[in-house]
Amino acid sequence: MTRVGSSITVDVREAGRPARAADLSRGFASAPANKFLIVFLVAGLLFEMDAFRMQLSGNDPGAPIDRNAASMVVQILTGSIIVVACGLLLCSRRTSEMALGTWPIFVMPAMAFVSMLWSPDPDYTLRKSVAFTAAVLIGFLVATVLSAKDGIRLLGRVLSAAIVLSVVWVYLFPRYGVHNAADNGETPLVGDWRGVFSHRTGLGHVAGLTTVLLVFYASHIWSSRIFRYGIVVLAVTCLIKADSGGGLLTLTFGALALLFSQALIKMRPTLRGSAFFFMLLTVVPLILFAPQLLKTLLAVLGKDSDLTGRIPLWDALLVLAQTHPLLGFGYAAGFAYEVQPRLLAATGYAYAHCHNGYLEVLIAFGYVGLGICLAVIIWLLAAAGRLVVAPPKHLGHLSGLPFVIVMYALGANCIESFLITESCYAVVLIALAAGLATRARLEDRELGEWTASFRQGVDHE
Repeated sequence: MTRVGSSITVDVREAGRPARAADLSRGFASAPANKFLIVFLVAGLLFEMDAFRMQLSGNDPGAPIDRNAASMVVQILTGSIIVVACGLLLCSRRTSEMALGTWPIFVMPAMAFVSMLWSPDPDYTLRKSVAFTAAVLIGFLVATVLSAKDGIRLLGRVLSAAIVLSVVWVYLFPRYGVHNAADNGETPLVGDWRGVFSHRTGLGHVAGLTTVLLVFYASHIWSSRIFRYGIVVLAVTCLIKADSGGGLLTLTFGALALLFSQALIKMRPTLRGSAFFFMLLTVVPLILFAPQLLKTLLAVLGKDSDLTGRIPLWDALLVLAQTHPLLGFGYAAGFAYEVQPRLLAATGYAYAHCHNGYLEVLIAFGYVGLGICLAVIIWLLAAAGRLVVAPPKHLGHLSGLPFVIVMYALGANCIESFLITESCYAVVLIALAAGLATRARLEDRELGEWTASFRQGVDHE
C-alpha cells in the first residue's frame, strides 16, 4: 500500500508478497502516480454522478435532447474511464478477491448488453449500456484500490466538492446552474437550483446525503471543523434552493438510518441479529408499498395525491408492461422508442423515465429481469447488513454506511429511477456500497490472520 498525502491509502501490487490490511508503509508505485490515481477517482466519480455532464455534452438546456446525436466528448470520456479503470484494476492485487465477492453488481449491466437482442435500437442500447457499466465500474474501483475507511472519506470529499462547485455554478453560470424559463419542458421548475447536475433532483439528493455524512462522520471526512461546517451550510442551502422533496427525504431517511445503524452496532452481539431482522421486517414492506402509502396520506391531508403525475404514469406503465411481460422492451431504447410515445398518447405528457426504479427494470427486462434484480437486491442487503450485525472492529461506527446506502437506494427507487440509470449517482453509490462491504470483510479477515500470526510468533520467542 502507498499513502497519498496524509489521509488516503492506495493499494498496489507488492511483488507477490502477502497483503496485510494494517501495513501502510511499503510502496510500489510512485507518489505522483498515486496522486494521479486520486485525481482520476475524484473526476470519475463526479462525472459518473452526472456532474458537468450536461455542459460537457454541449446540450442547450432550452433545446430538446436528440437521442441520435450522441455527444462525442461524453463518449470519449466514458470510454476513457472504462479503459483507465480496467488498467488500474489489473494493477491492484485485490481485484480478483473483490470481483469474487462483488460480482453480482455487474449482473444488471450484463442484462443491459444482452437486451440488445430485442431492443428496437441496438446501437442506442449499446451506448447506454456502456455508460451504465462505467457508473458501476467506478464505484467498484474505489472500493478495490482504497481501504474501506479511505473509500468513505473519498466519497464524503467528492460530495463536498460537488456542493461547492454547484454553488459556484449557480452564480457564475446561472443558465446551467439554475432551472430557468428557457429550459425545454421545465417551466414549473423555474428558479430551482440544479448546480453542476442536469436536474434539481440530483442536486437535492446529493445535498441531503452530503449533510448527513458530514454531520455523522465529521472529522473522518474533513479534519477542519470550520471547513466542515461551511460545507454543511452550503449543502443545506443547496437543499433548500433545489426545492427537491427527494432531497429532504434523503436527509431525513439518511439521518434516521445512520442513527439506527450506529445504535445497532453498539448493541450486545446477541441482540444485533434479532434487532436487525425486525428492522427489515418493518422497513422493507414500507418501501414496497411506499407509493400507495404516500398516495393515501396525501389524499387524507387533502393534497394532490398523484405524486406530481407519477401515479397515472405508473398505472400506464403497468398496463404497457403486460405487452412484453417476459423480457421487456430492451434497455433504454425500449422506453425511448416504444414506451414513451405510448405514454404521451395516453397521458398527454412526455415522461423522461419511469420515476420508479423497479418499474424501469420491469419495462427494460420484463419479469425475468425484475426477478434477477430482486435477487441482486437480496444479496446487497445480506452483504451490507452483515457489517451491521457483525461490525469489523477496525471500522467501528463507519460499518453502517454501506447498509444505509443500500436502504436509501431501495427507498429512493420508489419515486425515482435510480436502479439501472446510466450516469446516476445512486448507481455509483450502490456499486461502492457493495464494494465497501466486500472490502471491509476482506480487511477484517486479513487483520485476524495477521493478529493470529503475530501472536503465534510472540509465543515461539
